[in-house]
Amino acid sequence: MAQRVATEYKKVVLELKPTELQSFITLFSNPEFNPEVRVYENGEKEIVLHDNGEEIPLSFKWLGTCYHFEGDYTIRNLKLANQMRVAVRKFKGTAIAHRIFPDYTMIYTYKDGNVIRIIEEKKGVLTLVFEYKDTAGELQRLYESRGAEDEITWIHLCIDQLLDLRNRNHVINMATKEIDCRLLELTKQLFVLEA
Repeated sequence: MAQRVATEYKKVVLELKPTELQSFITLFSNPEFNPEVRVYENGEKEIVLHDNGEEIPLSFKWLGTCYHFEGDYTIRNLKLANQMRVAVRKFKGTAIAHRIFPDYTMIYTYKDGNVIRIIEEKKGVLTLVFEYKDTAGELQRLYESRGAEDEITWIHLCIDQLLDLRNRNHVINMATKEIDCRLLELTKQLFVLEA
């Protein structure tokens, strides 16, 4: 099996409450990563992770209710890259992670902490490996969107009213041609909606 060379994180977005930020720091509390926390006067915090002698600064801006991080970085240490994957997942982050191997790159797209797409890039050719489809959610939304059912109910009510009107007009010998035309239109609409 090919050995990973590095993991390049692009467009990482994390929003953490103060308690979650502390939990984030604890996640990296390993002597191998040697995390440093720098606090600035404006309330921002910077967590610096150490990756094979290189510093990876993660600057979290205070937005009044949460800390916001947005940035790109490359991690060469496999354990640190795995911890970052765990952090993106645990704190429901959004990211694009390029796991770089000698002959190919696997591109993982995260949304709300979940992998939604995996693409293999090999010699400039992109191959879709996995794509998340929220089939259950789509069916639920379809079930909950009762637009067609509501329109069918409304058409039934209109047809009933027009039939009542037609019957009354028929009793008093009035013209029913307009009512019949409207009934024909509504019947066609009903047929289309029920199909």
